Amino acid sequence: MSDEARSNRTATEVPALAGGEKAKQTPYGSWERYGEEEIAELREAIEQQTLFYARGRKVKQLEEEIAARVGAAYAIACSSCTAAIHAAMIALGVSPGDEVIVPPITDMGTVAGILFQGAVPVFADLTPNGYTLDPDSVEACVTGKTRAVIAVHLGGAACDLPRLKAICERHGIFLVEDCAQAWDCRFQGKPVGTTGQVSCYSYNEFKHISCGDGGLVVTDDGDLARRLRLATDKGYDRGVSNAARHPLFLCNNYRMTELQGAVALAQLRKLDWIVERRRAWCETINKGLAGVEGLALPEILPDCDPSWWFYLMRVVPNALNASADRFVEVLQAEGINCGAHYIGQPVYRWPIFAEHSAFSATWHPYETRDYSEERCPVAEEILETCVLLSVNEAYTERDADEVVLGIRRAAAWLRAQPA
Repeated sequence: MSDEARSNRTATEVPALAGGEKAKQTPYGSWERYGEEEIAELREAIEQQTLFYARGRKVKQLEEEIAARVGAAYAIACSSCTAAIHAAMIALGVSPGDEVIVPPITDMGTVAGILFQGAVPVFADLTPNGYTLDPDSVEACVTGKTRAVIAVHLGGAACDLPRLKAICERHGIFLVEDCAQAWDCRFQGKPVGTTGQVSCYSYNEFKHISCGDGGLVVTDDGDLARRLRLATDKGYDRGVSNAARHPLFLCNNYRMTELQGAVALAQLRKLDWIVERRRAWCETINKGLAGVEGLALPEILPDCDPSWWFYLMRVVPNALNASADRFVEVLQAEGINCGAHYIGQPVYRWPIFAEHSAFSATWHPYETRDYSEERCPVAEEILETCVLLSVNEAYTERDADEVVLGIRRAAAWLRAQPA
């Protein structure tokens, strides 16, 4: 649909909530993400007559292909990205009383490993429309106890890695990249995941590619790679006899099976197409919504080519004459897949932090921090005003046109309503 035609329809039609026709006239495009490619890899895994990673070939092959794709020297597969981040904390020596700086808009998987190590999550604020760590806020959070920063590439868009790296180097702390939502996001011409000492990826069911659940850790440091391998396999060195496997530090069983590795391999080979489709679809959304009064579109860093796990925008309530909840109500009536507020509250307001309830009958170092006093005003405003559009590689150009039409029409109608 041309811009002129879309503008005319926006101006002349009322939204479905007010009695008009839905903008979304057709079902969203869909596809079967698992198929013959995954079945073929699974068959080969079963024909090995072992599903254990250390004896089979699929997990090893996955690690080799991921390392080559990302441009890292080593990749270690594990059971989830949560496991990957916990393994990173173990390998980096994060210990009770240490502090690790994290964003307040993320998944529990980003912070769980910190708590399991007896360390203290410290929350730094975000950039207003980029939704990634604000380097100035990170710098202000650094203390003598800070051990690491976890940079979450939220929604498939890169953090300001050069500035975060400079901060970490200046203070002698580690940089960990959480790439769970950022498969194949590229920054300054290379994939994210190559700036920090350790980077973590997700094969969760809801990510760009999936094996149901799974994760990977990548690094260029040989010693860290050895420690990461031990950290995902109970501290057991598979290169020595059973009698010589004496763990040197506390680890968990975070191993990936050959079945997961097989599916993950097949999925990896679809990644180029998946990301290309998502980029094209979101580019159409960006162009179609440019200049709409009352909406703040995502702001991507220069030199970043995001991979768009989701599309997050914000309402400007005074300009739109509506809250995020009201805007979503109108959009959903148009048949548009969307939601408001993402995770609802910043992580530091979740009960596990607000009530120090991580453990039921013991003391934890994070209890020294009063999270009820924690404030990240930008992150809080983001969650109050954000609207999340679903993104899928199967979505079509018609889907994009109908979504743009519905959003523009809803915004125009809301702006015209009495205050």
